[in-house]
Amino acid sequence: MHPKILLINPPQVTRYPQPPVGLAQIAAVLEKNGYPVKILDLPALRFSENSLPAILGQEKPEVVGITAMTPTINSAVNVAKRVKESDSNITVVIGGVHGTILPEETLRDTREIDVIIRGEGEQTIVELFKVLDENSGNINQILGVTYREGASIKSTSLRSPLSNLDELPFPAFHLLPIKKYRLHPPFGRRSPVMPIITSRGCPYRCVFCSKSVFGKKYRSNSPTYVVDEIRLLTEKFGVKEIKFYDDTFTLDRKRVIAICRLLKEQGIDIPWTCETRVNLVASDLLGIMKDAGCYMIEYGVESGNQRVLNSLKKDITLEQTIKAFKLTHEAGIETVAYFMIGSPQETSETIQETVGFAKTLDPDFVQFSIATPYPGTELYRLAIEEGYVPEKWDEYVYADLKSVGNPGFGTKTLSREELKEWNKKAYMSFYLRWRYVWKRFRKMTSLGDLKTNVSGLRMVIDLIK
Repeated sequence: MHPKILLINPPQVTRYPQPPVGLAQIAAVLEKNGYPVKILDLPALRFSENSLPAILGQEKPEVVGITAMTPTINSAVNVAKRVKESDSNITVVIGGVHGTILPEETLRDTREIDVIIRGEGEQTIVELFKVLDENSGNINQILGVTYREGASIKSTSLRSPLSNLDELPFPAFHLLPIKKYRLHPPFGRRSPVMPIITSRGCPYRCVFCSKSVFGKKYRSNSPTYVVDEIRLLTEKFGVKEIKFYDDTFTLDRKRVIAICRLLKEQGIDIPWTCETRVNLVASDLLGIMKDAGCYMIEYGVESGNQRVLNSLKKDITLEQTIKAFKLTHEAGIETVAYFMIGSPQETSETIQETVGFAKTLDPDFVQFSIATPYPGTELYRLAIEEGYVPEKWDEYVYADLKSVGNPGFGTKTLSREELKEWNKKAYMSFYLRWRYVWKRFRKMTSLGDLKTNVSGLRMVIDLIK
């Protein structure tokens, strides 16, 4: 009999818990291979580590898998400690970006973690559990793991990324509390809403992005797979809106057109949003997307100064950005512009240029974040060289709600407090304009629009307090 497995999304303070799609994908693969598995999404359930003893006593798992990014690694470590306190015989496995980038350090600092899975985990975790379950083979023969061998820490070679994503089963949505998830404004016009990931890897070279798990090679699900997944979510789980979490949804233009065509042909009338780059859209493509249900696109603009953009290796121009926003608005699709301040070569003057550029673009919504050098990125290496990386992982925060106004970092030219003040000024300067308020008022056509605007206003007020 296979061991019982419990996959845990560690606690995180947020008003808008996001579904752990990666855990759901891992769970689906385990179920396909006959393993009894459950997902415990602590943020969605509003549970803390204190709830774990009772849950573990009831579920009695033999293996616990925990996902962790840098902002949640301390929380994940606390979960691991609670698990071992409950039953020291439980095998604790960590996966995700942080463990992939810093596996030896993570194992060295936390005795309660037994194994780290690095990179894409679907194949690795099945092989690992077979070894743990059947006591056959050696863990050192499994690609993509870091583990203890006596007093030593060992790592095997990284596994090659999956080449055919259609071989994966659909994520185990039935193990998630779907009605508990909410997206922060302006997303989630209809509820419930479900994010999905239909591609992996990005060929671009932005210095603030880590490619430690999915790599640079772009791979994607076929249009048929994508639309079948959406149909499953709408028909079986009552999902009423989709958010594509792909890093660059329109990287493969033909695939996007095929997805849109299938949605129309099959009569799947569902609103959706996506993220992409300003150099990967065109007028005809945007029209097709709009006709198939796309109502909003998120663009990573980052800066209104070309020199700063170049230092980020964003490989876009301000002219491309202006054109993309113009075409998107003409297609009747709303826009979100993501900016970051505190980048390399940033000054007070370039921040002012960025705020002015945001107003020129006239997006429907903006987010100003503090540039954060996450481990595994070129920005992290640069920050180490300049000596301004904090030593504590809890100083890393998500670019969400109040966290965007509470930087864990300063730079050589701008202190934390200065960045915090510039962040507030940027939000106030953009959102608290009569022109912008009037624009939002004129666009309201439903109760859902009113709720979105009210929620957004509350969020902005929180950000500038």
